[in-house]
Amino acid sequence: MREQLLVAILGLALAGCGDGSKATANEAQADATAPRPVPCSVERHGMGAVIGGKPGAPCDDSVDPQTLALDALIRIIPDQHPSFYYVLAQRLFAADRRDEAVFWFYAGQLRYRIRLSCHPDLRPDTEPALFGSLHETVGRPINEYGFGDLPALIATLERVLAWDAETRNGFEPKAACASQIAEQREGLGQLIRQLRDNGANIRRDRAANGLPNR
Repeated sequence: MREQLLVAILGLALAGCGDGSKATANEAQADATAPRPVPCSVERHGMGAVIGGKPGAPCDDSVDPQTLALDALIRIIPDQHPSFYYVLAQRLFAADRRDEAVFWFYAGQLRYRIRLSCHPDLRPDTEPALFGSLHETVGRPINEYGFGDLPALIATLERVLAWDAETRNGFEPKAACASQIAEQREGLGQLIRQLRDNGANIRRDRAANGLPNR
């Protein structure tokens, strides 16, 4: 579909219409000043973590995103590894809170891309591989839903940009990644412009593939 082509070209598929910015806007806490230990669940992902990891290295097991109450997870999400945003989005989507799900999925995707850009030395079979897996498994149904309402999609992308700018990153220090943040945010801005320019074609292609346009 044309929407998938846009995603592949721009490398940042952000969709949906949730107003997640209300949950954490204007947070008073500061950004992280130093890298934090990755969650233990992330550290265990992939053989690279086993082969290249440091035995006994500390990891963070203080938050379980699979069991923490959804609204509690939303409140603390700015301090979490970006993979946790995907878990939050998947759980919200399953709970029929779809507009919220799409917001947090794409906010998380932006911050995960920033993390990968800031750490190009990460082993490909660890956090980068986890990102690819989450993008495919969590992203497929969310993208299908989000692209069904393009005006809402564009509004959500704009809210994602505003939320990211206004909300602390308690996991990844922003100051050390200023150029990477600017690059990834510009990619999102390009996607917004592409969606505005190609809306009619996207809706037509969805209809031809049996997908609803809301």
